[in-house]
Amino acid sequence: NSNVLHEIISTDIHVDIYPIPPRDGHDYYTLVTMGMGAHRMNVPEDLGDQKLERAELLINLPPWWRIDGDSLEDERWYWPIRLLKSLARLPIHLDSWIGLGHTVMQEDCEPYSEDTGMCGSIILVPATFEDDSYVCRLSDGDEVNFYQVVPLYEDEVNFKLEKGVDKLVDLIPYDCLSVVNPGRPNYAGMGVPDQGQGEDGNGSPDDDAEDETGVFA
Repeated sequence: NSNVLHEIISTDIHVDIYPIPPRDGHDYYTLVTMGMGAHRMNVPEDLGDQKLERAELLINLPPWWRIDGDSLEDERWYWPIRLLKSLARLPIHLDSWIGLGHTVMQEDCEPYSEDTGMCGSIILVPATFEDDSYVCRLSDGDEVNFYQVVPLYEDEVNFKLEKGVDKLVDLIPYDCLSVVNPGRPNYAGMGVPDQGQGEDGNGSPDDDAEDETGVFA
């Protein structure tokens, strides 16, 4: 498929990104990993009967997000893809697993790009879709779980660690959990961050900003 963002070099599993364009009822891009589920994660024994070993990740981006080849050379547009690929490999690198409610921080809390202050993520159910899309049941009885990646500010990650997932979900408006807005408010902090206020006023990156590469590779 010519629309798939193919991975050229794979050091372990091969992780492609499949972009689904905005469509009726879903006015945003959905980017989905393809390949993470090939690895069986090291899930704790007490959860062994819940079929959590395989997963794929998705992230929703606003309709103005640029996913053409030239734009993705710029970290301002590429960081959500880098994030998906990094999280997809995290269970391999740590010999662990990733599942609902897990949070992951950037090294040294470095923002994902210069256009946002967000530097962490939480794994949630893809609530913008129907329940039956949360799990893909394979012919051999195995299951692949689909999880949504929601970027967070450091304050919000700390809020979740202190108060729990449910309190965080109640704190952040649904539209901010559903679709990435790099310039949205920090709901666990003090007001709106200075970063990420694009020229169009909805958080899209300023075209004059300089490129900055994030920590994840």
